[in-house]
Amino acid sequence: MTPLALVLALAAGAPEGLHSRLPPPPVALYRVAWRRPLVEPGALETAPLELGGTAADPATGIAFCGTRDGWFHAVRPDGTVAWEFKADGPFTAPPAIDGDTVYAGSADGRLYAFAVATGKERWRYDGQEEMGTRPLIAGGTVFVMSLQNTLFAIDARTGAWKWHHRRKGREGFSIRGAAGAVARGGTVYAAYSDGFIAALGAANGQVRWERQVAPAGDYLDVDGLQVEGSRLYAAAYSGAVLALDAENGAPVWAFRAPTASRVALGDGLVVAVTASEVYGLSSSTGQVVWSSPLGGAPGADPVFAGRWLVVPAVQGGLRFLEAATGRTLRVLDPGSGVAGAPGLNGGRIYVLSNVGDLFAIDLS
Repeated sequence: MTPLALVLALAAGAPEGLHSRLPPPPVALYRVAWRRPLVEPGALETAPLELGGTAADPATGIAFCGTRDGWFHAVRPDGTVAWEFKADGPFTAPPAIDGDTVYAGSADGRLYAFAVATGKERWRYDGQEEMGTRPLIAGGTVFVMSLQNTLFAIDARTGAWKWHHRRKGREGFSIRGAAGAVARGGTVYAAYSDGFIAALGAANGQVRWERQVAPAGDYLDVDGLQVEGSRLYAAAYSGAVLALDAENGAPVWAFRAPTASRVALGDGLVVAVTASEVYGLSSSTGQVVWSSPLGGAPGADPVFAGRWLVVPAVQGGLRFLEAATGRTLRVLDPGSGVAGAPGLNGGRIYVLSNVGDLFAIDLS
């Protein structure tokens, strides 16, 4: 078989308008099970972005995503719609699932809770600020960051306000987006656009420590945050990926990385995404294990899927990297790019293209 024929054979069966770029030698990593359009294109839209991302329920297999037109969708594993809900603003962050409830924040200022199976609205909390991150559910509380530098703590069962913590936004411009809250034991951690990280008591919001982690620069946003064991990891756009002691915020190591905006953890690695590169750093020392060109603007946080690292790259599509080496093995290009977070359920990945098409991708 000629090289051209092999490429065509591996690409066969892809839906119309979907391209799969394979660096030599070709590697078959996945197949597209189905594609479902969810958003009608706007008449004046030229470069739409779907920032909402996806999540999948392991019990039912239903995939959830909110889109830029204000609809929240629940889609069964066969691609049929289970239920939908219309909010008063776009969904710009991924949902989260806990038990039989799915939680989603909207740009209309509200955090919603729905029954997974039926879509029945269990409650809504109106924070009057754009809910900009995937909700975190820990200890019966839902934590969600707004794009106005507020961490909200909401009762997961009733939707009642428990407490909030706010830092004053830095004057001037900031990078759109925010890091989702993370939790360890009885502490919840939040990151802010003024370059600070705060450790707060999960029960009452009491400040345990606050520390500026972003180096000096025009944009101090800390838009990447993860915790594992006794370490907290952060990405600051002004130029650093850092490891901190989760107990007191003391620095452990720092890696200079201008425009760092996303972090993910897995296999002893801290994966950091900048405007041009993806870095695999040793979680213990911060030393570079590998680096790979991003091939597009940073999207949502990368996701580990077995041996693979899946990286949204906005106009660059969804990039499949070998987690051990950082080698780019394949790129799923829906023709419009991928900005939102992929949702993983076993060997299947759900991903929303920037024009609002939901894809179900089965890993090989």
